[in-house]
Amino acid sequence: MNRNETFSSQETHTVSMDMVRSSIDVQVCDTEDIQLLISGDDESVNLLHLEWADGTLRLAMPMRDRVPNLISTAWMQIMLRLPRDWKGGMDLKSQSGSVSVRDFSGTDLIISTTSGPVRVENVQCITSDIHVISGIVFLKKTQAEEIKLTTVTGNILLSEIAATRIHLSTVSGNSEINLTAPFEQFSGNSVSGDTHLFAPMNEVNARLTSITGRILTRNISIQEAGPELHFNSVTGNLEIVGDLTHTNNKNQEV
Repeated sequence: MNRNETFSSQETHTVSMDMVRSSIDVQVCDTEDIQLLISGDDESVNLLHLEWADGTLRLAMPMRDRVPNLISTAWMQIMLRLPRDWKGGMDLKSQSGSVSVRDFSGTDLIISTTSGPVRVENVQCITSDIHVISGIVFLKKTQAEEIKLTTVTGNILLSEIAATRIHLSTVSGNSEINLTAPFEQFSGNSVSGDTHLFAPMNEVNARLTSITGRILTRNISIQEAGPELHFNSVTGNLEIVGDLTHTNNKNQEV
């Protein structure tokens, strides 16, 4: 079953989705209005709650509204097409589906999934807040004043990122962060996952509180005058690589 809806981009400032077993794909293209393309099994599409009020477009499928179907598999695929000049905010939740956002420029980007992967590419926003339980988080060519990433077992991979403040929180997932610009503040915590940070910087005020985890540095010095980097872990290591034009030096344990 398919369902297509169109909304005024000038009158809409926020898009909010709270879905179950649904993949969400957000694309920016040459369109004047906000377009919503929905595909799924008949039951899922009929149960979907869709409303527009006070500048907010809301889609929701509460768990309590789903009646188990033992014969067919419930599924839904949502494509949100945004005009290039739309600068609003998005809050996207999916209990067990993937979330993809590309070429978006706006205020806040909030994404939450239980088991689905998250992919964000070529995005500019004020804040980006992503929560994932077991899916991988992949950010590429993203610029923001603040980025917050939270996972349990999922890995975090950031490539070509520019952010003033970054915060990571993970249990067992590993993190790799590649920055294109220096940060002002970096913080995070991990239980057993390792964190690898690559940044075009010469010094950083790094502190790691850990039981067995270690700080490893390459092409960067730890100085009190440098940008703040505070990290907590149980067994996870923190590797910091700076001045990316020189990568031949061996790791130095601090």
